[in-house]
Amino acid sequence: MLNLNESETHYIELATHIDLNEIDYDMIMYQQAKHTYRSLFLAGIFFIIGFALFLAELLPYLKGFGNGIVYTLFLLAIIFVFHALRYQKEMETRVTYEILQKIQAIEGTSGFLWRINTLINACCQEEYGGLPDGVQQIQTSSQAGGIEMGEIKLYKDLLEKVTKWYAKQQVN
Repeated sequence: MLNLNESETHYIELATHIDLNEIDYDMIMYQQAKHTYRSLFLAGIFFIIGFALFLAELLPYLKGFGNGIVYTLFLLAIIFVFHALRYQKEMETRVTYEILQKIQAIEGTSGFLWRINTLINACCQEEYGGLPDGVQQIQTSSQAGGIEMGEIKLYKDLLEKVTKWYAKQQVN
């Protein structure tokens, strides 16, 4: 049985009510990536049509459409690829910023993860036999007042693991 003080109990209860899907980077990026895939699909279509017309220009017995159309299709394909890449990078930046804002709202001014430090340590001790370096780093970041971009997935996974572990301990 865990010996938690009132503050730790309060914070772990708050953690069980956090919607972790709001800070799941992979899921949010998957939902937002449709425009990128559409642009790449159009680029592929333009490239294939342009390549087919290019091959038609090489065959002597077929009357071609001219080099202008072929070049235009290749140019459109390149434009759509670069548009997709630019949009994807912009979207990654925007999603990362939004998730960091949500984590900042969870953390508040005084940190959140380090307030359930006892539970994190107990969970990691049972699961891994010690405290992994990444967990120590994210606890330090939480105590210092800010989670970094590279720690988003670990933050979500750690909160999820600790809340499940706590629920399992409550049942036992």
